[in-house]
Amino acid sequence: MSTTINPFKQRLIDGQKMVGGWTLSGSATVAEAMAFLNYDYLVVDLEHSPASIHDTTPILRAIEQTPTAPVIRMPSHDAIAIKQVLDQGGMTLYFPFVESVEEAKALVQASMYPPLGKRGFAKMHRAARYTTREDYPQAANEQMCLIPQLETPEALELAVEIGQLEGISAVFIGPGDLSMTMGMPGQVNHPDVRAKIEKCVAACNAAGIPVGTVMPSPEDAKWALEIGFSFVSMANDLANMLNQCKAHLAQMNND
Repeated sequence: MSTTINPFKQRLIDGQKMVGGWTLSGSATVAEAMAFLNYDYLVVDLEHSPASIHDTTPILRAIEQTPTAPVIRMPSHDAIAIKQVLDQGGMTLYFPFVESVEEAKALVQASMYPPLGKRGFAKMHRAARYTTREDYPQAANEQMCLIPQLETPEALELAVEIGQLEGISAVFIGPGDLSMTMGMPGQVNHPDVRAKIEKCVAACNAAGIPVGTVMPSPEDAKWALEIGFSFVSMANDLANMLNQCKAHLAQMNND
């Protein structure tokens, strides 16, 4: 995979629909195996998984040898954590629970080199190929893909304003937390939850802002793409594994 072009961002710019996977296990081996299935992208979750900043480099190395583009879901908005992930080679970042324009602006500031932001500069790190990429600072700003996650009804109302900020490439609707904040925990397919999602997607589409999400099944992912999402992940590695194990046990018990 190219070290200078962010394939995820380029596909967004080209208007391509993308289908992704999601890994919660924190395992570089699992990430590598999933990436060889040729998802358009694979989300490496650092928020709700045992993976940490220290696991990011081996997981990125595993994914980058495949056709699949890596995406990192950050654990927080912490500027030091953002810098560490970017120095390790992350180029597309999700940020959980963004609830204001000001928070989104702060994420841009933490992620971009001057003049667009205030990211600390260093040469001796993996993203700069340990000083061998002289064009890295300029290329980093150009290829950075920052995606705030909007996970409350109030945040969804700000989707267009947030998505139009310089440095923001797309927005992400988090259906799980949205259902929770609407008093319907886990009911991502509830008509009221879907209505909120559809309204937000329509507004983003009208404004030319790519919008993504994650869905629990292929059927739900197809629905998301049909209503105007640009990119959608399906389930996650642990859910898929457990569902298959449950199916095997049920089959054995019924035989």
